[in-house]
Amino acid sequence: MGEKAYSDLYQIVRIVEEKKGRADLQEIGLLLNSQMRLRIVPKGERIFYMEDGKSLVYFVIRGSYINYRISRNGKMNNLGRSTAPVWSGVDRAVNASNINFTENKTLEECIVLEIKTAYFLEAVEHDGRFGLYMIKNTIDKMTDISEKSDRLLFYDANELFAYFIIKFWEDHHDAAGDCTIEMKNANLAEEAGISARSLYRILNAWRKEDLISVKKGNIAVSSGQINRLKERFDF
Repeated sequence: MGEKAYSDLYQIVRIVEEKKGRADLQEIGLLLNSQMRLRIVPKGERIFYMEDGKSLVYFVIRGSYINYRISRNGKMNNLGRSTAPVWSGVDRAVNASNINFTENKTLEECIVLEIKTAYFLEAVEHDGRFGLYMIKNTIDKMTDISEKSDRLLFYDANELFAYFIIKFWEDHHDAAGDCTIEMKNANLAEEAGISARSLYRILNAWRKEDLISVKKGNIAVSSGQINRLKERFDF
């Protein structure tokens, strides 16, 4: 396989990272080779399955999904939302004995690049730019995990929820600066890392202070409200 074939993956990654959720799918399609394919995953479905874990690496280039685990007695542990662009399966590609698998479900329609594991590893080895990108991506992921641990340790419920709202707004607001969070309160509390009781208390207080709004049962925030939250909590 020639150098150009290995560089295809890096070129796709560069397009996605530069344009985020607005990447041109036709432009990406021209760079696909026999080792990759694009797949559309409807809302509410799985992106990846355990049985494919050792043969494929996934690059979600548009959309968002949740990761979770279910205990034997049926309890669910929501591990949080992942928003494109995001990788999955890299750990299993590098170490085939890694069986750390989580369930997943799309929160909206997602577009996923499926990459054969052998080709992914060869691209890391042969294309220095892609290898360096993956090192940086891994470091960023580790930093995010460390910062999340610090927030859970040092932030109170108000700060945790403010951080969640601001981060969600940064990832999803429209051109006018408005954003609606279409999530159930139980999921909101889990993703923010707070109790349901704290969530209801915060929602009631913040609505009165015009830090958030509620539209059709969902939390909605404007750019002005986000600015007030940032000032209030010094984010």
